[in-house]
Amino acid sequence: MADPVFQMYPEEEPLRLAVGSPPSTPVAFVVGAQLTSVFLRLIKAGTKCAPPGESAVVIELRAGEGDFVPVPREPDTVTINDTSLTPVATASWLPEPRGVILIRVDITKPSDMPWEMRITNKAPVELLFVWVVSDLDEDTRQPRILMERSHSRVALPGASDDIVVNVANVGTGDLTIDTPAGTDLGDGFVLDEVTPTVPVNGCGHLTIHVPPVGGIPFDAGHSTDFTLEANTRDEEQRTLHLSVSEKFGKEKEKEKEGKEKEGKDVKDKEQKDTPHELMMVGDLFPTPLSPVVAWAGAASPHVHFIPRELRPDLSTSALVHEDPAP
Repeated sequence: MADPVFQMYPEEEPLRLAVGSPPSTPVAFVVGAQLTSVFLRLIKAGTKCAPPGESAVVIELRAGEGDFVPVPREPDTVTINDTSLTPVATASWLPEPRGVILIRVDITKPSDMPWEMRITNKAPVELLFVWVVSDLDEDTRQPRILMERSHSRVALPGASDDIVVNVANVGTGDLTIDTPAGTDLGDGFVLDEVTPTVPVNGCGHLTIHVPPVGGIPFDAGHSTDFTLEANTRDEEQRTLHLSVSEKFGKEKEKEKEGKEKEGKDVKDKEQKDTPHELMMVGDLFPTPLSPVVAWAGAASPHVHFIPRELRPDLSTSALVHEDPAP
């Protein structure tokens, strides 16, 4: 059996349309110059691992530089014209289970002109969209994995928690994960549990045993990359990046020790560089009676002391707070 020939859109993340958002940016897709029909199978994905139910969307197509026209549900059809208003195709759509829509385009004038599609979300909930294009109906049934691919754990020496990976299928066909439970993923990570089949608009999970760290000096922990076996072509989307270490805990202690040492060094430096004679008033008298009294009281006897016999006029003010004459 020949490998399916299809195009999946968007190339990166699913198209996400919020409630009340304007029509999406047009997305181009390829229609062979000799084709007389093409199929677009589109999924309206919910955000809770389940089909979103009846959700209204508007799907529009255009050929070349012609106008966008909304595609109706069968048995109705719409005529698609090119830039010169010449009819080039007709189109309609049918609903399928689990939030999938099948759009059929019958081409009456084959050509190599570009085609585009845009989508408007009329539903009262946010929706994600993925679609597959092919000249064969069955080839548009393609799964697509949506999961967090990078996972790390920080463990105490000799203990660790399992990693649980949620796997969503936002494609137009059932997802089959062929990597069996018990598989060694590398560097001590083991696949303990796996959901072998994830339906369209559904979710499954992977449970991965994490190897314990050694708890010895300079233990770098464990890390590995593993590509799951599944019925999808995109290896990057099904590749897991796994790691476990105790580095963070050690670094946190080092950081704390470093801050304590830094604080002590700064204090020692201040005490060394700041003579007692230059200490601020507030250091000695947090709540002075008056600026004059405070300043006099904070002064050093080595700098500001004036014997009473030289300044009898101050004998009842500032000198009261100074040291007596030697």
